[in-house]
Order: sequence, then C-alpha cells, then structure tokens
Amino acid sequence: MTTLSDVSLNFYSWLRKRQFPKFLPLLLEFLTLKKEDIVLDVGAGTGVIAEEIAKLSDEVFALEPNPKRVEYIKKKYPQVKAFDGTAEAIQFPEFYFTKIYSVNSLHHFRDKDAALYELNRILKRGGVLAIKDFAPMGWRSKLESRNASVNFWTAEKLKEKLVEAGFEVRDLRKVGNRDYFVCSSKV
Repeated sequence: MTTLSDVSLNFYSWLRKRQFPKFLPLLLEFLTLKKEDIVLDVGAGTGVIAEEIAKLSDEVFALEPNPKRVEYIKKKYPQVKAFDGTAEAIQFPEFYFTKIYSVNSLHHFRDKDAALYELNRILKRGGVLAIKDFAPMGWRSKLESRNASVNFWTAEKLKEKLVEAGFEVRDLRKVGNRDYFVCSSKV
C-alpha cells in the first residue's frame, strides 16, 4: 500500500533526479569511483544519488537523520545500506570509508565543525571528501532558510574549515550561478 509519505518521498526523489545533469558528472569526476570503494553518502535524502553511486561501487552506505527516509531507501534501493544518524556522530570505526560525499545537506548539519572532524575520523588516509552546497544568498538558500533552521557557509569558509579539520582542498568549482562543490582529501 502506498502512503502519503511514500508519494511525497517519490516526488522529492523525482525532483532530485532532475537536478542530476547539473552536478552528478562533477561528483563522479571528483570521486573517481572503483568497484572496491567503500562510499558514504552523508545526508542521503531519499537515496537517489546513493543508488547511482551503487552502480559503480559495491559498498555504498547512506546516512540520513530522517527515519522515514531511511526506511524509504531500504525499500526502494536495497543495494544501498541505509542507516539513520547525524554527521556529527557516525557509528563507524576510524579509517572505514574510501570516499565520502554530501550533496546539498551541509547547511542542515547542527555542528558543521564537529561533522567535518567526524568525516575526517572515518575516512581513510588519501580518501576523498566531496561536498556540494548552496551558496549563501542564493534563491535556494533563501527558500530553505524560510522553512528550516539552517546555516549556509560560503565556499571559502568551507575550504578554511576543511583545512582546519585535516583535509587538503584539491578543487573548488561553481555549480550553476551560485552553488559550489569542494573536493578535498584526507592528509
């Protein structure tokens, strides 16, 4: 039986997939995925990106704080290992993942500094962290700020915070007019 929640999540997934052409090629370029990679999607939403990544890597995890979305991912994309939790406290051992990415969710993290240190903790040395987010003062960030308690960082601030957390920033690219992608690696 399809619930109203499922309809809403299906619509959200459809919208997210429509955005793929704007950022998915760049995400894949940054991650340079291999079958043997162990990948974490932080703030996975409904899992549509994790599902695409799972076509290229055998072990893909999806971290999502919303339990309804976690259940949706488990039902819709059984190849993705979905679990609920926050970026500030991830229940995995040190040096577990080879690749980590976050798409349009950094602004939702309650403690971004703690989250970056946690991502550093669970990423293997030389591992890749790719973060895409909306720029402050863009139309998307203004819209989200009206509907949720969020805090947007500029790309420059994210670069500075990544270095503080023990990452080396490798690349920064604009996506669209104002959004950005920052690719870093663990040193």
